[in-house]
Amino acid sequence: MQATVNDVDKLVMEGLVPFRNRLTGAFHDKHPYLFGMASAALAGKTSKVGVQVTEGGRVAGEYTLHVQGVDITHAEPGKLESGIQLPYAGTIRPYLVVERGDLERIIGDEAAIMADLFPAMLKHLPALTVKFLP
Repeated sequence: MQATVNDVDKLVMEGLVPFRNRLTGAFHDKHPYLFGMASAALAGKTSKVGVQVTEGGRVAGEYTLHVQGVDITHAEPGKLESGIQLPYAGTIRPYLVVERGDLERIIGDEAAIMADLFPAMLKHLPALTVKFLP
């Protein structure tokens, strides 16, 4: 059954964004030194990261995640924008492409991911594609 955009919006807004914020908290608790370095490097920086959710290879939804430091402040549906300012390298515009079913599996694997982040995420990396906007 083909999902409606509203179903995909709900998956991203009520599933992915809170999941990612819980993941940040777990990373902070389990790896405080790494988190501290990442947090310090991103402190005061505002970025945008795009997410494109596909279903059967067709675009089902596009989103812009607004990030302040290491935290997602909000997600904007219907818009694929990206912009991360890197020192000495300028701005890069990455966006993530993920099939809806894969995104549901990743969110559903939260317990394993929270228990041991790196091995659990390595299992899911093949389902994620990073592309760049021009």
